[in-house]
Amino acid sequence: MATNVSREKLLFYAVAGGLGGLGAWATAEPFMGIRSPWGRDLILGAIVGLFIASFLASIEALSVSQWRQALSGMKSGAMIGILGGALALVLAEAAFDVLGGLNGRILGWGVGGLLVGLGVGWATRSTARRRNGAIGGMLGGAIGGLCYQALTVTFPQAFGRAIAIIILGALIGFFIGLVTELLKRGWLMVVRSQSRNAREGREYPLTKPVTIVGRAEESDIGLFGDQGVLARHAIIRNEGKTFFVSPTGGAQVLVNRQPVQGRCALKSGDRVEIGGTLFLFRERAQASQS
Repeated sequence: MATNVSREKLLFYAVAGGLGGLGAWATAEPFMGIRSPWGRDLILGAIVGLFIASFLASIEALSVSQWRQALSGMKSGAMIGILGGALALVLAEAAFDVLGGLNGRILGWGVGGLLVGLGVGWATRSTARRRNGAIGGMLGGAIGGLCYQALTVTFPQAFGRAIAIIILGALIGFFIGLVTELLKRGWLMVVRSQSRNAREGREYPLTKPVTIVGRAEESDIGLFGDQGVLARHAIIRNEGKTFFVSPTGGAQVLVNRQPVQGRCALKSGDRVEIGGTLFLFRERAQASQS
């Protein structure tokens, strides 16, 4: 696997998706006695989509105590996840007789994973994250659908469903993380920090046209607890093939130890200092060559 793919992030997303799957199974299991297969699948799919999408859409913000962003992600993930999950199992049920159980599950959860992934990226207002979520969710959902069918026909019903849904969530999370890592073009990596959340080695992909760095909770890159950082301290703009950093009024940003006046074009390997945090800026083309 490419060295500029964060294995930690892949594990992070896989675990988050798996936990969402565990919560979904525990919530949905009491409804599995419903006799109508359509009603049962509709409820199961909606709950699975709700939990997996909500966990994946909010877990990154929750990990750094960005409560408002986490709540926003949870809401958008839940709404689209419910739709995606319900559609997934209804589609699988409809395709069962035509395509067979295995192909029906692959098709159904592939479509469901796409919508779940779309929900994960929706709250960020980033086209790239919505794209990454949709592609990764579709891949993870399709492979998860294959595992789902195999496990539910191999093991006793409740146990098979539990393992299948947890693996489904983990695969959707893993592939969303993988696609995000493979398609990221520019990112900041923390070298050292006085912020309580920006630990050494953490990477922040620059996927939005405008990325806000600051101490405010709404910041895209939050540097909490560092009194040398303003609420909105710096802005990073993605303009075509170039990233530019600029300080806000009254703030100071250093690039390679030189104060930025106006704005500064970033090159891979540049060292960006914001308050007590030192970032290393990387770009994919250059990172893959080094």
